[in-house]
Amino acid sequence: MFSEADSKRQDAAFEQLKEEFSRLEQQEKALRKALGQPEEGTLDFDPNDVPAEVKKMCEEAQARAKREGAARAAQFESEFQTAATPTGAARPGGRRQGIMRI
Repeated sequence: MFSEADSKRQDAAFEQLKEEFSRLEQQEKALRKALGQPEEGTLDFDPNDVPAEVKKMCEEAQARAKREGAARAAQFESEFQTAATPTGAARPGGRRQGIMRI
């Protein structure tokens, strides 16, 4: 059952995500400015002009971002499941042995 405390935890997690998104937006704007690109929209460059070391750094950064995003999502899901499920109770839709549905 979803309680007031669960709602507050979810709101706090949402605020953290908003702050992280805002931080990343500011970082993106600074990088775009350094590259002489517009603050919004698509980047205007030829991928063939990008040096190999920069491509490698981008691939590593993307892989790291995917790992961190997956870890954050798993952490959030774990926190949500722990908060939403009372200790010892079966999760909704979970398998319960010895129970027959009629």
